[in-house]
This record gives sequence, structure tokens and C-alpha cells, in this order.
Amino acid sequence: MNTYGARWLSEPYGPGGGGAAEGALKNLDATELDPLTLLVRESVQNSWDARTNDGPVDYRVELRTLGPGEAPVWRDLLSEGVPRADHLKLRASLARTVMRVLTVTDTGTRGLGGPTRADVAIPGDSDFVSFVRKIGSSRDASGRGGTYGFGKAVFHLISASHTVLVHTRCRVEGRLETRLIGWAVHESYTTDTAGESKTYTGRHYWGKVGGDYIEPLVGDEADEVARRLGLAGFPEGGTGTTVAVVDPAFGERADDEAMRWVADALVWNLWPKMLPEGGDAPMRFTVLHEGRPVPVPRPSEVPHLRPFIWAYDDMNLLIEHKSLQRDLGRLGMRKVLAPAGPMPEAAREAGLGDRLHHTCLMRPVDLVVKYMEGPPFYEEHGGYAAVFRADPGMDRVFAATEPATHDDWLVDKLQGEEHRLAKHALRKISDVMKKASGPTPVVNGAGEGVSLAGMSQLMAGLMAGASGEGAAAVFPDARGTTAIAGGNGGASGVGGSPAPTGRPGRARGRQRVVYIGDPVHDVLDGQAVIVQHFTLPDPGVHIVHGRPAIALGDGQGSETEPPLGASTPTVLGWRSDSGAVEEGRSLSTQGGDGVVWSLVVRPAPDTVTELIVVVEPGQVVV
Repeated sequence: MNTYGARWLSEPYGPGGGGAAEGALKNLDATELDPLTLLVRESVQNSWDARTNDGPVDYRVELRTLGPGEAPVWRDLLSEGVPRADHLKLRASLARTVMRVLTVTDTGTRGLGGPTRADVAIPGDSDFVSFVRKIGSSRDASGRGGTYGFGKAVFHLISASHTVLVHTRCRVEGRLETRLIGWAVHESYTTDTAGESKTYTGRHYWGKVGGDYIEPLVGDEADEVARRLGLAGFPEGGTGTTVAVVDPAFGERADDEAMRWVADALVWNLWPKMLPEGGDAPMRFTVLHEGRPVPVPRPSEVPHLRPFIWAYDDMNLLIEHKSLQRDLGRLGMRKVLAPAGPMPEAAREAGLGDRLHHTCLMRPVDLVVKYMEGPPFYEEHGGYAAVFRADPGMDRVFAATEPATHDDWLVDKLQGEEHRLAKHALRKISDVMKKASGPTPVVNGAGEGVSLAGMSQLMAGLMAGASGEGAAAVFPDARGTTAIAGGNGGASGVGGSPAPTGRPGRARGRQRVVYIGDPVHDVLDGQAVIVQHFTLPDPGVHIVHGRPAIALGDGQGSETEPPLGASTPTVLGWRSDSGAVEEGRSLSTQGGDGVVWSLVVRPAPDTVTELIVVVEPGQVVV
């Protein structure tokens, strides 16, 4: 029994008019983003904007089926004064045999405080009115990810009945206050009762009737009703907000597929908020389906995303407008071998294709705006990933370019100097991507320029997993070891042996192996491989062993015995310039005959590979 006096009330147009409810939903039609992705992006932006700065923001998305003791409570409480079926589809949702609710909750946030009436203003304290009452209103966007504008309508878009409940705890004049209100949108309409016509905006509110509008339930009453509805409470003494989407609709996706998409969309759209990994990130994300956790991938564990994280850590290139003397932002860039496996669907939906040739754009709040596409890398097995973060002084400018869904920078919306600045930033980013897409000379460990062109000499900086500054090069050392070293001339996180003092490939003293040039990348039977050409100058029979290893970087040497289950580089065999082909990790052959042999190795995915060649005299063992 509904003993709280809560009911629905439809909002009529006032004498001065107003916005139709369907305008908020139609405003989202221009985006190509999946509704669930849009839900994640908009709600996380709102949560981040509402942070208290007392610790990380906890963000949780949960889908659950109402239990036998809960569903009747929802039907009872939300049926009072419910609009006609042609004015709102809530009746059909409440009549379902199985009722489901999708909740989006944040804590470590300040909740929806301020006045509950739109005609009352308290400067700097208008979260409730901005989120619940107003449509398309803007705020000071500096330092914020969103603006509580049209994007919040995505909560209604996900609901089959376009209905949500908003449960929040905030501080009002220093004391904690809980608020609970229902809110639905549909199409505007006109009624004709007793010969009198009346027009309505299509917005409907549920709560306590306060004259000709609805006020939220507050205090103990709000807490009690929320408890009966099964809405989770907030931490002791804490504040936050839950938006409960009634009867969520996921199109052709099953519920489990939808929640997996939510988890993937979180990592591809909010990964900067998950860094650094290990407990100190500014936001913590949880996805639940029927009480069971849905894993949210760690950004570093997503192969196609990992290069963007490296670029994010290397945002050292200043993008500026010199004539206007304005810093526009900073950019980091990484070139990589194409990660193994298909591009995740959530990444494709975010704008990435089969290959990486994109720049992740973000404002200073570190929320992904979009992945801006650049020219494809000149070799199909390579790519590049970049990150551009706008300068804080440009935050207002770029915020003004964003549509309601915050998923693009439409710089032509601007005028004058702001247009010149934003346009120049995108042009400079495009220039950097264009330059990165072509062959690039790099510096090897001996400080010599190495021209790398074509697949047979693709730079070692494309090795997935390579870190350190700049491009990288490959070289053999005086001990017969081929290693990958950073463009800064050392093994700074890139791994491998120290750089030789002489020219790579040239033996010092009496060596059993003479390298012919640097190791190169090639393609064998459709797979990327590393090839090292060499000769055996000493006459006689030799046994040559190929012993690839994983370079650990940071001066830690290499690893020949990987952890259980880990991928390892593999010796595929040996080839000679005379056409001979040998399989196996070892080769028995005659030296001193001038034959050029090639060691062929398949590198382990997402690692840096050392090629260790060991030669010993001996006879063929049968």
C-alpha cells in the first residue's frame, strides 16, 4: 500500500511555453555511439564532475531482476497517478511478469544538492535542478567533463518506458539529506477534457505533490522507500547518487552481453581514470549482473589499448600556436607492431578499425572524447597510437566544440581566435600522424642513422611492448647476441644487451659469427617474424643454436624461462642464400664457405625479443 502520498504528475506547458520532452531524446540521435556506451560516458562524466576530492570516486553499474518481495512494491508505488499508456509506456513495464532494473551508482561524490525548484537559485549549488528539472542547461564547463545538458537523457533512452528513479544523498546547509524522485519523458501531447484543451511537455514526475509540481521524498521517508525498493544505501556519513533505470532495453543483446559491453565500454572510454593501476586511480569501476561481478579489464591487459597508455605516459610534444603565443596541449606518440587478435567491438564502436592509426583526444579532465583517425601506417603490420590532452587554458574552447554527447570536437562551431586555435591544434595533430605513418630514420645503439623502409626493415620501435623514449633500433653485440635497444642508445626499459662500441654487425677479434646488417622484420606464411642474417667465417663443422629470450628492460637482462602459460618467442628455422631450409632450434652446417644463413624467429606477442645465437664446433650427431 502506498502510504507516502507519492504519485505521478504530468508537466503542463506554462504560459511562456517551454521545451518538449522528446527534444532531449532526439538530440541524441546525431551520435553513432551505442546507447550503452553513451550511458557509460555520460554517467561517468557526471560522477567525475560531482567528486568530493576526499578520495577516489566509486562508480557501479548493476543489472538485477526484482525479487518476489520487491516487484509488488515497485508496481504499487509507481502506479499511483501513472499517465495513460499513449502518454507514457510505464504501465506496460510495470505489468511485466519479470521486472528488471539497471542502477548506476556513484559514491565519493557530493550528491544532487541545492534547491529542488527550478525557480530558486543558489549560486554554485544547483546540481538537483540541473540534473532533474532543466533540459539542455549549460554550466561553467572548465574542469568538468560534462554539463548536465541533453546527454543525461540517455538514462531515459535506455528505459523501455523512458522512466528513471533518482535516489541521492547530499548536504543541505551542512546536514545530510536523502532525496528520492521519479522522472519520465515521452512525447508532448494535448488533452481535451470537458471541452477544455491542455498541452503537456511530455515530462512526468513522481514524488510528493507540491501545488502544481512534484517535490522529491526527503529524509527518513526517502530512505524508507528506497529501502523497500531495494535501492542500495550510501556509506555511513557519505553522499552520492543512484539513477535506477526502469525496464532497461538492450535491443538484440541478451542481458549478459549487454553487461559485458558496459565493462568493455568503460575501459575504452574511461581508461585514463583507471590509471595508475594498483589502487591509486582516481576512479574505481564495478559492473554487476544479478549480483555477480562482470570483470572490467585492466587497461594494461588490453593489447590494442596498451599503446595508447604508453603514449599517454609520453605526452612530451608541445602543440602550440606560435603567432598567437598559446599552448594548445601536449601529445604523446608510439609506433607499434599491430597487436595480435581482432580489434574489440567496443573499440570499433569508439572509432578504431582493424589497425591502429589514431590519436585519442581528451580535455584536461582526462575523459576520452574520441579516437581521431589518421593515415594508415605505410606497412600493414605496423601502426601508431597517440594521445593529445588539451592545455588547461584551452579547456573552455574545446568544451564549446563538443556536441551533447561529448564525443567529438566540432571546431567549426567556434568563431574568431578560438576557431583559429582549435583548428590549428587539430591540424598539428594531423601533421604528426601523417609524419608517423611513413618510413622513419631511427638511431641505433651506436648512434648511427639507420634507414628503415619496407617490411624487411621495419623499425624495431614497432615491437609490441617496446618502451623507452623515441624510436628504437636493433643491433647485434660483440658476444653474438642480437638485442633491441631504445633510440636513446641504451636499454632503458626496452631490454637487450649493452650497445657495442663498434659498428653493429662487424666482428671484433676472432668471432664465430659475423652478422650481415641488423635484424629485420619480415613476413613468413602470413605471420610477422624477426630475421637475422649471418655468416660463419671459421672453416669446419659448426652447430648453431638459436635461443630467443624475452628482454625484461630496466637493466634486468632477459628471460629464457617464462612463467607458466606465458607466450614465448619461437625459433621457426634457418634459411640460406643458396635456398636451403632447415627446421629446429639448432643448425649443423659447414663454416668458412661464405654462405649467408638467416635465423628466423616468431616473437612472442606484446614483448621485446632478444635473439641469442650460440655457435660451437662439432660434428653432426645422428
